[in-house]
Amino acid sequence: MSVSTNLARSTVRQLIELGVQDVVLSPGSRNAPLSLAFYYAEKKGLIRLHIRIDERSAAFFAIGIAKATGKYVPVVCTSGTAVANYYPAVLEAHHSDINLLLLTADRPAHLRKTGSNQTTLQSHIFGEFARHSVDSAAAIDISHLLSGSGPVHINLQFDEPLLPQDSLDWLEGLHVNPPIVGTKTARELELKSTKNLIIVGHDRAGFTVEDIEKFADKVAAPIIAEDPLSFKNAVAHAPVIFSSEASRETLIPETLFTFGRTTLSRTVNAFIKEAPNVIVVDPRAEHIDSARSSNQVLHQIPKVSTKVARNENWFELWKKFESFAMEAVSNFKEWGEPSALAQIAKEIATDTALFISSSRPIRDIESFAIPRSGITTYANRGLAGIDGNISTAMGIASCHDETIAIIGDLAFFHDIGALVNKTSDPLTIIVIDNNGGGIFSTLPQRNIEGFERVFGTPHDQEIEKIVSGFGISNETVTSLSELHIAMQRIHPGLHVIVAKMPDRESNADSIAKIFSRYKELVVL
Repeated sequence: MSVSTNLARSTVRQLIELGVQDVVLSPGSRNAPLSLAFYYAEKKGLIRLHIRIDERSAAFFAIGIAKATGKYVPVVCTSGTAVANYYPAVLEAHHSDINLLLLTADRPAHLRKTGSNQTTLQSHIFGEFARHSVDSAAAIDISHLLSGSGPVHINLQFDEPLLPQDSLDWLEGLHVNPPIVGTKTARELELKSTKNLIIVGHDRAGFTVEDIEKFADKVAAPIIAEDPLSFKNAVAHAPVIFSSEASRETLIPETLFTFGRTTLSRTVNAFIKEAPNVIVVDPRAEHIDSARSSNQVLHQIPKVSTKVARNENWFELWKKFESFAMEAVSNFKEWGEPSALAQIAKEIATDTALFISSSRPIRDIESFAIPRSGITTYANRGLAGIDGNISTAMGIASCHDETIAIIGDLAFFHDIGALVNKTSDPLTIIVIDNNGGGIFSTLPQRNIEGFERVFGTPHDQEIEKIVSGFGISNETVTSLSELHIAMQRIHPGLHVIVAKMPDRESNADSIAKIFSRYKELVVL
């Protein structure tokens, strides 16, 4: 048996015994020992092997699976620039604490800096963004590397011969024993305030909806959620409520708990800064966001010694301002991004997975959707990039019976190469097509000279024709009624709905009108 074959088989066998079930592979020559070992494992029914020809797409596809399963998902590539294509996904996995395992094939160390083809310095290439980095030409013990969370990098040096020279059944006698990840003891918290509030970031800092709702009940606090589609009792339209300075001043709590990162709305973040006592609850503050500051930073949901008595006047005050926001939003009935995103959120069937891309779609959901439950939501909020969104949605779809993805047109084009490996899993992608960077029309640079060239960046493409070129079914909608009909259809595999929006300036004006109407209602 060659050294490279032995290294690959040892690695694959250990990963299966550590509970790995999905592997994402990109083709190459130097990673042939791993590719063949994983192929053999799939043939024996031990793993699911996913092939993605583009390494960037492959890594985001793996992130989607890791989000949906919570397990480590290896991505396997050859040497050279293939490794560097993992970098955007590594950054996302680092900041989101996602279990991504990078298995990069390399040439032997003695060939580095010699001018050898496709050879660069891959060892520790991801720096501090990988929890562990190992560079080895021999079999190693992997178990301790996967005992935590976040991205891990194993750079494996494969020397020739790269192909196996035997037919041994090296996967006999497997004993699957996934590592146990321990949890830290929660701190005791004595809380005397009765005007409490909880603001939950989109990924909930890794906590469950049930755990946060139980804590909210314990401290008698209303919940504001950047993801209103997971908390059916959350306060609706929080960014609209906080758009008014008068509202923010009136609703300041005595104690404000924030779960995870609250990164979406500037008005929400402005409100947080005005609170006199802010308690952050986020495990990432221990090793990722270690410079985060507030009155207190906790890594686990605290234990409250005595249940706080419910302050009915406090809850009624929130209901009052929520009713103003609901009236302002409900008055907007014309076709546009606010109404379309609100309708999508309302009509998604129960037990569906939903992926929401960064930029405007995720903000529109937070601002205009009515809180509900019954769906599982996902988003790449680690660095909020628009790269890899289609791939992430495909990875998620591979783990769910039905998945919907809402993706802006620029994010769609950014990852359009993912359509080469179109999925057979039920996935409907709704593309919000406003012909460019719609979010910038809602930001301060809207009217600056040169805006359309450097911010608006119109693509002037017919997305339907491009999608058809990949052999993917699609349709176009231009009204709420057409969107409603399109969402009722069931498709066995990948399907794209192109939601053609009004021009970006009109959409920005519509959003501004909603906020303006809210402020009028507050004054009245």
